[in-house]
Amino acid sequence: MAFTFSRHETPPVPARESGASSFGECGNCSAILTGPYCSQCGEKKVTANDYSLSHLAEEAIDVFTHFDSRFLRTLKALVAKPGELSNAYFRGGRSRYTKPLTVFVIINIIFFIVQPHTNLLHDQYTNYIKVPSYSARVREHLLVTKEPEQAYAARFNTNLQNEKKSLLIVSVPLLAIVMALVFFGTRRTYAEHLVFSVQVYTFVLIFLGATVVLFFPLVWLLGAIGPAAAPALRVLESDLGVVGALVTALTIYMYFGLRRAYEASRFRAALSAFILAWTVAILTGVYHEAVFFATFWMT
Repeated sequence: MAFTFSRHETPPVPARESGASSFGECGNCSAILTGPYCSQCGEKKVTANDYSLSHLAEEAIDVFTHFDSRFLRTLKALVAKPGELSNAYFRGGRSRYTKPLTVFVIINIIFFIVQPHTNLLHDQYTNYIKVPSYSARVREHLLVTKEPEQAYAARFNTNLQNEKKSLLIVSVPLLAIVMALVFFGTRRTYAEHLVFSVQVYTFVLIFLGATVVLFFPLVWLLGAIGPAAAPALRVLESDLGVVGALVTALTIYMYFGLRRAYEASRFRAALSAFILAWTVAILTGVYHEAVFFATFWMT
């Protein structure tokens, strides 16, 4: 099709070809749409069908089933293939799994719903008040406020549960700092250590949760054996028993994780896993102290 125009005239715009369709502008980024999905941000153009109840129901079912299958796949990889999620996150394939921090938050919430009914991390006002330095602080506080100790203890325990959940996540970047020191000179980034640390602490919560399932039957069994099993029963019910089991499990878990995600040699993976497992144990002790002071200041 030819156009004729004078030297100073603006060339006319050709008419839209027959059969061409217009998708308008993207409602999210205002880019011109060339199809039902924006090529710039991926936003879908809303249609009348998107407002139908059947479509909303389909979308809800799809989101739930997709999240459910991906979350279960993530948990399986997290427990059965240490380091696999770190590989997927940094080397490709992360879309198959739920984001590490999302998994941690979900497991964290589930664990601390169950935790008050177990002997794991079961710190309460009555436990803390047995420590002379803590008791002195509380007594001094109550002398000033004149609040009955029973009322204060109830508020303390309520705030304690909130602080337990929020402060645990602070341990993650601290473990990542130690990992950065352990792997100094390997060109590993802090982000890699952070992602691996998130997965380690998620495993810690899963391991402690599994311990709850095994704890009561094992205590019952040892109790049924009688006096001969008394020493083992005392160790099992003590903090030392929990810490020992956790350090052992973490050493094994991180050995395989570092072999897979960091491609560390057997010796380096074993030594690093041992150091990092004890780092988690030490951070757990620091966490115990920090929870008291945070709760004390908030109560």
